[in-house]
Amino acid sequence: MKKLLGIVVLGLLWCNIVNSAKATCSGGECEFIFSVHYEWAETGCYQTMYNEEVETNVMNFTIVETGQECQVFDSR
Repeated sequence: MKKLLGIVVLGLLWCNIVNSAKATCSGGECEFIFSVHYEWAETGCYQTMYNEEVETNVMNFTIVETGQECQVFDSR
């Protein structure tokens, strides 16, 4: 039972690390790596970022480090 619990916990940690998206943004345009929702997006956030970890949704993404939510206006 302890082995099964250990495997489940490690599996969840592995999935969390593998599925995290990275964003590089400049002037309101962002490129994403490992994102399920988009590869490029035009946003309302104008800060410059390089390979920041983000959580993506269909209409926005959240910068993990700061918690700031950015609206997505256009995406591919």
